[in-house]
Amino acid sequence: MPDSTIATLDALVAAAAIGRSPARLRQLRWLAGELTLFVGQDPGRRPPRTLAGWFDPALVGPFLAAADAGQLRRRGEAGRPSGNATRSVRRSCLRILARHLSLPDPVPDEIPRPAPLTRVDAVPASMALGHLATRADRTRSAGAVRAAAMAAVTRELGLRTGEMAALTLADVDLAAGTLTWRPAAPRSGPSPEPRTARLTHATQAALRDWLEVRPALVTMAPRSKALWVSIRGNHDGSGLRRPPGMPLRPNGIRRSHDRAVQDCNVNLAGEPGYQPLPRVPGRLRPDEPPAET
Repeated sequence: MPDSTIATLDALVAAAAIGRSPARLRQLRWLAGELTLFVGQDPGRRPPRTLAGWFDPALVGPFLAAADAGQLRRRGEAGRPSGNATRSVRRSCLRILARHLSLPDPVPDEIPRPAPLTRVDAVPASMALGHLATRADRTRSAGAVRAAAMAAVTRELGLRTGEMAALTLADVDLAAGTLTWRPAAPRSGPSPEPRTARLTHATQAALRDWLEVRPALVTMAPRSKALWVSIRGNHDGSGLRRPPGMPLRPNGIRRSHDRAVQDCNVNLAGEPGYQPLPRVPGRLRPDEPPAET
């Protein structure tokens, strides 16, 4: 793609961002980056010769289809569809740039919703949970024990990654066999009340095993009250060393799930009734919400 074409699009972004917030400027730059990536991906697609060409419906339509489907992702899981908020930002930025050129609206009013996530069927889910529990019993490694407990809680209660990361030691009551969590707050309206559900014996056992190995991990972070903590030390964004036992954030929950899924998919491949598990934690959640106590 000619450098002059990209430079002209960058100049349009800079001009359209005048008087707007820094966040909007970042979004406009992100949109321009996606457009140039889309055009450059197909050798048979001719780059626009004019600025107006970037907002031709013949280009915008296929671009939105590819971007919404996750085909232009440069970070995160490739091919994962965009959420509605991302789709809305993408269209808003296209409209801002088109209006700056006095062009008609280049995108439709409606935002097509992504297909609902397909949940993992009961048979492969049960096989995966059984494999993780067996590996935890055999190795007794902290990582294996944590993976088995996290997968059991996700499958049984359907908690999201943010809800999982917010769990504390006080939320687990093994004497009563229950777990309490705070549902994610909606975009508007009051925050939901905490919920408590009774756990199966298998999930109770997985959590009990995790609570037995957790104390050895938090010796350098004794004040940590988070249920899920890191297994090994690492560095934060500033280069500061963080010891083991630090609270897991949502990204840490996702990475742990991803490693557990890879282990299951490798070791259970070819087993009758097993289907590879997706890497997205949400697909392990049950279709029906758990019953509260």
